[in-house]
Amino acid sequence: MNLIESLARAPSHAMLVVGATAAQFAKRFVQHLFCPQECEKCPHCTKLAHGTHPDLTWVSKAGKRIGIDQVRELQQKALYPPLEAPKKIYVIESVEDLSLEAANSLLKILEAPPRYVIFILLAKSTNILPTILSRCRIIKLPTLPRSQIEKLLRERSLSDSEIEALLELTKGALPDEPLIEAVRKFIPQRPALQQQFAKLPDNDLWGALTEKDLFVRREAQIELLRRLGSYTSAQVLALAAVLSKCDPEELEFFIREALYALRQLASAEPAKIQAVYALETAPWKLQRNANVQLLVESLLFMLRESASGLSAP
Repeated sequence: MNLIESLARAPSHAMLVVGATAAQFAKRFVQHLFCPQECEKCPHCTKLAHGTHPDLTWVSKAGKRIGIDQVRELQQKALYPPLEAPKKIYVIESVEDLSLEAANSLLKILEAPPRYVIFILLAKSTNILPTILSRCRIIKLPTLPRSQIEKLLRERSLSDSEIEALLELTKGALPDEPLIEAVRKFIPQRPALQQQFAKLPDNDLWGALTEKDLFVRREAQIELLRRLGSYTSAQVLALAAVLSKCDPEELEFFIREALYALRQLASAEPAKIQAVYALETAPWKLQRNANVQLLVESLLFMLRESASGLSAP
């Protein structure tokens, strides 16, 4: 019996699923709970595939946080029993992004949930509100080996550039179809975007670091690393002032994607290894209320040193 079958036989009222493949795991669990044969043909499977099942609700961020209004709506709907399935399931994505109000509101229903409701909370780590953590069954998923994901992607006849981009984006999870298609569309456009960024004034480039489009942000990161090696101390401090005013979520995006860009461009020189380590530990320091501006300044000066002499890939 595998993990999903075991959980479906005696499901907990609340599960915290941690790992890069948490969303895929939740989908498989729900399908197995609603249709143990996972036949792909019955009304349950068909409605799940089309996202129209009345007894499954996915809760995603409305903006930068999951807000109190979203949790209140969930609480109201949870009062009514399932229409078709044996259980009513709520999957809450990025549970670490619950606002404090929303987290406290969710806690109330986790303490005394209706018997027919299951909550599946998805997270990258267990660094969430301890009171929520204590009321959930914790399931930590292993990441897939890079070589296994690469093999599966090669079977899709993807190019080396497409595979490399997907491996960096998914971090141990199999990419879904929309992401694969997005990467396929982006790769041919990348040279033109790189040329555009190479001509941008610094202020415009800095603005692109927090663009909504993931691929735009990442190309801006790479161009910034190319320029950082020639920045004066005054320019580094000015950039730090811009970044330190970003929302914490945007700043963590910057850190993660600067790490991605550095790995794309860097060799195994000591300065570059030190910069990679600093970027990897920066989110941990931010979560512990480090002085944001000083932390960003330190990272940028370290990146300036490691970026010296880097050229386009």
